[in-house]
Amino acid sequence: MIINFNKKLFNKKYIDLITQAYGYALEYLGVKCKELEVDIDFVSKEEIHRQNKEFRNVDKPTDVLSYPNLLQYGVTDAQVIVDNLEKENYMSEFNPENGCIMLGCISICKEIVYKQAKEYGNTRSREMTYMAVHGLLHLLGYDHIKEEDKKQMREVEEKIMSFVKLGRE
Repeated sequence: MIINFNKKLFNKKYIDLITQAYGYALEYLGVKCKELEVDIDFVSKEEIHRQNKEFRNVDKPTDVLSYPNLLQYGVTDAQVIVDNLEKENYMSEFNPENGCIMLGCISICKEIVYKQAKEYGNTRSREMTYMAVHGLLHLLGYDHIKEEDKKQMREVEEKIMSFVKLGRE
């Protein structure tokens, strides 16, 4: 998997943890195709507020937003997406430069994530990695609108996070 991080993230530890978490996520979910690509953009509170208002019609900042490419095909069931995640099924999302399927983009607001880490009693590393995993799951069709979907998504997030070696901060 290729993860394109924007230049605003200078913390190599976060990059390593997110990369590790994504590897575990693909393995845990049983994704056979490893030629996948994701863009992660770390944005200001003002920028994520603007994006949230423009794309979700929610007039407030948030921690993470995902822009999935694969949901445009009308498939919203995560298991269907994971089970069919092969190049021949997503040719219009295939990047010929690197041979990967572009899953989509994720925007993360470091300021809000850091605040949440403190509120929830987590390290910044854990909270940042969790938000990146949360964003990836959205790209793969997971959602938390219905209570049963929220429960399933949280279980998957926590299972993936249990594999990540966070160490000390």
